[in-house]
Amino acid sequence: MPMFKRLPALARFLLVLTAINLAVFVAFRLAFWTVFRSTLADAPARDVLTALVLGFRFDLRLALIIGLPLALLGWIRPLHPAGSAAARRAWIGYFAAVQFVLLLLYFVDFGHYGYLRLRLNASVLDHLFPVAVAARMAWETYPVVWGLLGLTALTLGYAWLARRATRRVLAPAPASLAKWPRRAAVAMLAALYFFGMYGKWSLYPLRWSEAYFSANDAVAALALNPVLFLEDTFDNRSRPYDANKVREHYPYVASLLGLKTDARDPQNLSFARYIVPERKPAAPFNLVVIHLESFAAFKAGVFGNRLNPTPYFDAVAKKGILFTNFFVPEVPTARSVFTMLTGIPDVNPQSAASRNPLIVNQHTLVNALEGYEKFYFLGSSANWGNIRGLLAHNIPGLRMYEEGDYDAPQEDAWGISDVALFEKAHEVFKDRKQPFFAFIQTAGNHRPYTIPKDQRGFELAHADDKTLLDNGFDNLAAYNGMRFLDYALGYFFAQARQSPYFRSTVFVMYGDHGNPNPAPRTTPWETLMLTGHHVPLVIYAPGLIKQGRRIDFTASLPDSLPTYLSLIGKPYLNTALGRDLLALGPDDPHFSLLRQEGVLTDEFFLRLDPRGQPRLYRYRSQAPTQDVHERYPDKVAELRRLYEALLETSKYLMYHNPPRPHAPAEPPVRHANRVAAAE
Repeated sequence: MPMFKRLPALARFLLVLTAINLAVFVAFRLAFWTVFRSTLADAPARDVLTALVLGFRFDLRLALIIGLPLALLGWIRPLHPAGSAAARRAWIGYFAAVQFVLLLLYFVDFGHYGYLRLRLNASVLDHLFPVAVAARMAWETYPVVWGLLGLTALTLGYAWLARRATRRVLAPAPASLAKWPRRAAVAMLAALYFFGMYGKWSLYPLRWSEAYFSANDAVAALALNPVLFLEDTFDNRSRPYDANKVREHYPYVASLLGLKTDARDPQNLSFARYIVPERKPAAPFNLVVIHLESFAAFKAGVFGNRLNPTPYFDAVAKKGILFTNFFVPEVPTARSVFTMLTGIPDVNPQSAASRNPLIVNQHTLVNALEGYEKFYFLGSSANWGNIRGLLAHNIPGLRMYEEGDYDAPQEDAWGISDVALFEKAHEVFKDRKQPFFAFIQTAGNHRPYTIPKDQRGFELAHADDKTLLDNGFDNLAAYNGMRFLDYALGYFFAQARQSPYFRSTVFVMYGDHGNPNPAPRTTPWETLMLTGHHVPLVIYAPGLIKQGRRIDFTASLPDSLPTYLSLIGKPYLNTALGRDLLALGPDDPHFSLLRQEGVLTDEFFLRLDPRGQPRLYRYRSQAPTQDVHERYPDKVAELRRLYEALLETSKYLMYHNPPRPHAPAEPPVRHANRVAAAE
């Protein structure tokens, strides 16, 4: 306390008001816990405690944000609260007005959660219009008059308490600090202030996705701060789908997905089908999905790159199943993670779907792997892209390895090296006694293309600028970055081959996206701007696939998990757009949606410009870049229908794909898995 009294008057004023605001928010959090405690009946006490601690950090952030104008402007002499009674009254008035608005939001949040079991979010704006109807509904449903009286009383009580407390802290101190200790104290307080708003000691700040550390929605609700969550959801306040358009396309999409006629539900727009693969291995197989950062197909030797940057990947691809025309719907990494896990192309308009708090609840086929241990490996923080919420909230029991979980130095903004990442994964796998699923997300093949000091035997290569550009690398660092990612793959498989889990594991490698930058001019990909979407997919299963093969039909990232689970014989409830690629025949429809571009089939690429004007390319022909839309008007109409059907259905499914048990909701769809032809 003596030290507190010797701080500058403004610092004391700010600290006291922040403490009062924090106490108010914590009181509301405890009230929320008390009122809705029944929703947490099944939650472990440890999760409840974690949620309360997280909630305290969110509340502290809100309290600090409210005080930020005072912290920034209060040092100006006319605005200094200790300089004049008018300035002090103005600041008290500001805090009281803000508190009135926040208390109103807290009241609305309680009603919103009591009615919908959802914390207050930006979708509430949809219910405010027409204003007259919304006002009448509120008047007839809630005690509006008593609520406003209570709100006014609380605000006046807050103003009285703030005025009484600040009168004391603004009294002249008996002895203030000397000049330099005073400046040091102010600097330390400023650092602590902004650290409190940042929320954690990490590359990424505290984000809403941290609240979704549990699969229990009530636990996440307890952790969230309704005011901050309202702001977090504001950019996603408008739901982008049109249910009428989805219903119009429903029979067509249901047919594309192989949904049986008697299982179709155009009223509820259900795409659920329970799949029981014909193939059933004698013992359960592990599934390891390896996400290869910025791995454009044209950069791999197996696709003809003359610089041979990927010898280890190429060797594995030749022993497994290589999909040569595999595409991702969109380029950013976070969108690919969402698409792979959910089977829904990420068509969220403003940003990646993982950043949209309104669609954090998603069904994923990973949960069909009952009895499996589940792991996620990332060299940096899972707060990147708010991926934590998507993964931890929807995959119960997921063990996440991220920054702080590795005995390896952080090499750059993307965390530890890919070699160290794979090394940790191998250490975890080698002692497993039960089957496991793992998602390994590499990140090193990305600017600044850092090669770690501990290169583990990797040697840098050299090439002249012309050779690099001719092979699709814009500089030497990019070339060696690709080579080091490939070397890390080789390092991992060299270790895995010596371990018992190797032959009982299906390894999957896919590029999360390619690069829209230079590609070899001898291919149509660069001219048609498809290099960002065209990536390799390899399924490598030494215990299942005896002979390698190539599959050349058009495939897409949403098809990932249905294909892998069918291969290892796991029944699953598929609620999204993915299909088992290994069950498709030559006469089945093959396609890939490109979110902002158009749609691809085995022969044609329909591109739509921003005005909706079409261009059509026979992109695998001898004249791949020639626009032939006038020659094939029927094909343009057909592909435009396919594009719109996939796009509108994807928009809808992002908001209507909640987690469900992987149990049959209809007679199971049984199909033969054509991978047997590769054995």
